[in-house]
Amino acid sequence: MVEKVLVPVDGSKVMDRNVRFACNLIKTLGGTMTLIHVVSLPASMEPGVPIDPTPLEQAGARILEAAQRISEEEGCKAEGILETDFGNAGHRIVRVAQEKLFTLIVIGARGKSKIVNLLLGSVCDVVAHNAPCPVMIVRP
Repeated sequence: MVEKVLVPVDGSKVMDRNVRFACNLIKTLGGTMTLIHVVSLPASMEPGVPIDPTPLEQAGARILEAAQRISEEEGCKAEGILETDFGNAGHRIVRVAQEKLFTLIVIGARGKSKIVNLLLGSVCDVVAHNAPCPVMIVRP
């Protein structure tokens, strides 16, 4: 049995597929599902430049609501977690997985270019290499 599954959602075109995949996994293997969206703020800014995360957090809440509607359509209830962090969202996802003792992370690979991944790092890569539990990567 998969006890606790964490599913990062980002509002991308593949989110629907990833949430449906995770729901089918939960229905087959049992367990509970939690959706997480991390609002990523710039890791470095010019000193004195204010950042108001409120609009980004509101957008993140809408992304979580959309993902929860998808899970409900699949007959799968999912809790939602909204987090805000600086830099790559993967680090916060890993931290939440550790703190809340998740047993599996189901994450989608978005397929950004290799150059973007080299410069910025992929959320999927950070999670896959640092997670405290198994990670299932859903490919397009």
